[in-house]
Amino acid sequence: MNIFKKTSLFLACFAICQQATFSQPNMPANDASTAALVELCKNQQDQDAQNFCFGFGEGVYQAYLANRSPNAKPAICFSQQGSTREMILQEFLKWNRANPQFNQERAAKTLMRFFVYSYPCKQ
Repeated sequence: MNIFKKTSLFLACFAICQQATFSQPNMPANDASTAALVELCKNQQDQDAQNFCFGFGEGVYQAYLANRSPNAKPAICFSQQGSTREMILQEFLKWNRANPQFNQERAAKTLMRFFVYSYPCKQ
């Protein structure tokens, strides 16, 4: 199974679990687009939405790590003393405003694009 199929399967399972666990009206229902994720994540006053966004981003990154070949050079390198998850989320929202052409793509794909662009490895 290739990385995209594994990541898609992981995210589908994650979304089902999230939907079952957090059946709240402000969570995205059956919309995995970047636009839906951004709409949810931009409300800093909604703690449930913020937690969903942090978990989704972490899940995408962990899926990347789990599926990356051990022999492949890493494409994403977060700084050890770098940004907090809140800062990364704000950077993503700012990046998204400058790159709205990705709004109709799946959120996981856009997050990966953002991570690679914003946190490239300098090896």
